[in-house]
Amino acid sequence: MNDALRTKLNLILVALLAFALGLGFAAKLDLTPHSLAVGPAAIQFGASEEQLEQLGDVSLSQGFAPIVERISPAVVTIRVARQARNAHENIPDLPEPFRDFFRQPQDPGLVQGSGSGFIVSPDGYIVTNNHVVAGAEEITVELADRRVFVNARLVGRDPDTDVALLKIEAEDLPSIPFGTSDGTRVGEWVLAIGSPGFSLGGGNVLETTVTAGIVSAKGRNINILARANNAAIEDFIQTDAAINPGKSGGPLVNVRGEVVGMNTAISSTTGFNQGYGFAVPIELVSEVVDDLIRYGEVRRAILGVSVTSVTAEDAEFYGLDEVAGVVVQDFGALGSGESAAREAGLERGDVIVSLDGEPISAVSELQRELRSYEPGETVRLGIVRRSNKQRATVPVTLQRRPAETRVAAAAAPPDAADHLGIQVRDLEDARRAGLEVDENVEGVVISDVERTGALGRVNIQAGLIIQDINGQPVRSVAEYRRVVEELEPGDIANLALVDPRTGQRLTLSVRLPS
Repeated sequence: MNDALRTKLNLILVALLAFALGLGFAAKLDLTPHSLAVGPAAIQFGASEEQLEQLGDVSLSQGFAPIVERISPAVVTIRVARQARNAHENIPDLPEPFRDFFRQPQDPGLVQGSGSGFIVSPDGYIVTNNHVVAGAEEITVELADRRVFVNARLVGRDPDTDVALLKIEAEDLPSIPFGTSDGTRVGEWVLAIGSPGFSLGGGNVLETTVTAGIVSAKGRNINILARANNAAIEDFIQTDAAINPGKSGGPLVNVRGEVVGMNTAISSTTGFNQGYGFAVPIELVSEVVDDLIRYGEVRRAILGVSVTSVTAEDAEFYGLDEVAGVVVQDFGALGSGESAAREAGLERGDVIVSLDGEPISAVSELQRELRSYEPGETVRLGIVRRSNKQRATVPVTLQRRPAETRVAAAAAPPDAADHLGIQVRDLEDARRAGLEVDENVEGVVISDVERTGALGRVNIQAGLIIQDINGQPVRSVAEYRRVVEELEPGDIANLALVDPRTGQRLTLSVRLPS
């Protein structure tokens, strides 16, 4: 072995040893305070010493497995059904008379989507993204242990931060302790965890998925929420841990097993991860959760301005010492003509450089500073006037965000035909409607599938024939109903089905919703 090769190998070994020691050291550091924000008593802030002991050392041999094993039971799949205009009818590929048979019970305007979320308290509070549940007519939560809760209650949502809070009726659930994003440094290891819940084909569903990376940057403003909402708060954590479709709403976790952010968005030319993922900081999530639980809405103090970060050209024009501050572009928020800043004397083009003596470098920092104030409190803004380039201090009494974010609980869907979430018809009716089925085949035909029901979740579609359930033949609707009525929530139903179009037979087990 020559000296150059020996030197390279030694460097690699030293790097691996330093990597392992660094991870183990970081996992043991007590960097997170155990009380970060006011919230429901059941929400835990900071990992306990017992939890840290259970994690043990992060090492090259185990990787992040101890963290994933503890956190993944608290990550959930969230399925939603929304009304969509001009949606295509989901009618089986059958002869036209039989298509007419199914057309009445189908709802052509309801489309389904899914995302992730995570449990933040043992009594059933769940955090996710607003964009996951916005406009939902039905919300279903599936836990990691595959228990299903239909009609989860939407406690409230906040479009400004893309945060929403759900509640399911359950106890002693696994939950994730809140860490701190403020104390998280660029370069630290993080895990992006999700449970997308969409079909991979063949009855397989993409459940818990984990990716690792580092914190790439903090305080990112990517103008993704502000495009439709000039009151939006963008103060994202950037990470290169892969965040792909379906992971929205999942936790971004540090090596202590604490959530430091909520996976929210990506910057990509393809729609899939290219190394630029963004998460809402957990402090901001905590503030929203606290308000939604206390008041059912978010009570946020605002200046009533639209602003952009200072550019190098702005700094030169205004005579600033550095490229820092925000430029006032307009007044009012969310269509409201009211503006506390305008009433206090600010003008378009003024630059805000400080708030109560704290320097303001960019839009995200201004938003971060304002989060600690309540509506009605007065702040002192340090500004540079556009008109004369002179500095001034202006007191502004903060106003309350004009549009309420409180929402009613998601509308309950029509009662399902049964525990399986389907409607059925006698096979003879289907034959008379034009379905070609061998005379020796017996059973009942699925005529409608509730998308969030037990069979809808595994992508069973109308048109299939159920021949037996748990070994009991179902030759008529009456027999089918008798068998299904004996099932209890949480029971397993094993179905024997046949596809009349192909003759293919299928045996399927599903758990009834809790």
